[in-house]
Amino acid sequence: MTDTLILVDPTASTYELTELTAAQLPVTDLSAHRGDGIFETVLVSLHGDEPTIVSRDRHFRRFCDSASALDLPEPDPQLWDRVIAEVIAEVTAADPSITEFGIRYAMSRGSQNDDGETRPRGWAFPVPVDEHILTIRTRGITAVSLDRGYDAYIGSKAPWLLLGAKTLSYAVNQAAGRYAGAHDADEALFVSHDGIVLEGPTSNLIIRRGDRLLTPDPDAGLLSGTTQRLIFDHADELGLRTEYADLSLEDVKTADGAWYVSSMRTAVALRELDGNAIAVDEVLTERFQTIIRAG
Repeated sequence: MTDTLILVDPTASTYELTELTAAQLPVTDLSAHRGDGIFETVLVSLHGDEPTIVSRDRHFRRFCDSASALDLPEPDPQLWDRVIAEVIAEVTAADPSITEFGIRYAMSRGSQNDDGETRPRGWAFPVPVDEHILTIRTRGITAVSLDRGYDAYIGSKAPWLLLGAKTLSYAVNQAAGRYAGAHDADEALFVSHDGIVLEGPTSNLIIRRGDRLLTPDPDAGLLSGTTQRLIFDHADELGLRTEYADLSLEDVKTADGAWYVSSMRTAVALRELDGNAIAVDEVLTERFQTIIRAG
């Protein structure tokens, strides 16, 4: 994997290539000490003749929605398209045999000058599909449920919580992952304070009941998932119906199958929640993974 980093100047609509391992971000940047910025991670599949950027448009629309929620300038699609194309070119030139990798792209509010003004800063770099991801795609994961600390649907009353924005402030998500690991689980599953299942720290949840695929309503207080929506778009091909629903922990534990879905992991089976075994549908897991990689 190449160590290329692309620095982006959203104001000037320009970018430059540099090295990922070199110092680039000033400590005064508001992303460094306030998490004041947004990001997306897309999976690039090279299984066909041309690269497939999985759910490319959905990711960029969410990037723009996140920018709006944080009062950041609207991202220029042509600029970010050029940036993503440059990352793909760098990766494939460095390793022509690679079949998939991720691209993480971000925009920060930048540093604040003496007049209180800021100039946004952006960047993009490749992310490998590592052995851990490959392993959990095959064997699935275990999870422990955690109280998210607020009631479901609070976002409509408190938009400043930014529940639908993908921000750089991931300290809580990282802490949840460490807590899960300390309690012998692979992942956490956030639940609202009033008992509604929400999402994983870096993923969405889908369950199957009979011929229905169900997922929590994003308005309940979670990030609207690009991978989840991609799977729902192809549900008819699988002979399944789709529904956004308020789910309880018991709904998940007694499901005919459950999955954590996200760009890099694609779809991984949730085989145990809070020590309770969940039915594993290996065939559907493989179908989900194939659908996602096809983009």
